[in-house]
Amino acid sequence: MKVLHERRFLYLINRTNKLKKRIAVLESLALENIKSKEILTVEETLELFNISRSTFDRLRKKGFDPHQPNRNGKIYVNRGEFEKFLQKR
Repeated sequence: MKVLHERRFLYLINRTNKLKKRIAVLESLALENIKSKEILTVEETLELFNISRSTFDRLRKKGFDPHQPNRNGKIYVNRGEFEKFLQKR
């Protein structure tokens, strides 16, 4: 019985490691996809520039003006404008 539990445990560890590797590959592919885009969502912007949502909101208060077509709607960020704004700061 103990051997069976050890085998299950080893299987789960092995499977977890394989999943971690697959997740890492998928994350790198997603980041490459984001890097090729010019118009980003807030979530993509946070991931690409490695900033928190509170930092993004603070930058908006300091003068960065993302595009928001509808009131209380989705916010879009032009990557080039955002990079220029960050360089000014």
